[in-house]
Amino acid sequence: MEKAYDVKGLLEELKGQGVEVAEEAAKVVIKSVFSWVSKSAQVSQTPYDDMIAVILPKLEAYALEQADKINAQG
Repeated sequence: MEKAYDVKGLLEELKGQGVEVAEEAAKVVIKSVFSWVSKSAQVSQTPYDDMIAVILPKLEAYALEQADKINAQG
C-alpha cells in the first residue's frame, strides 16, 4: 500500500482474493456493517462501544465517500 485508505489498493486486494466490488454493492455493505456495529454498540455493556459510537457516523460518511470513487478508479 502506497497511500493510506486508498480505495484502489483495497480493490486490488479484494480482486486478488477473487472478489469484484461494484460501487453500489460496496455502499450496501458499508451501510449494513455500520448499522450492525451501531446496534451492537447500543446493547454492549463495555465502555469502549460508547466511544466508538461517537465517531461511527463520521467513519460511515467517510467510507461512503470513498465508495463513490470505486467506479472512477476501477
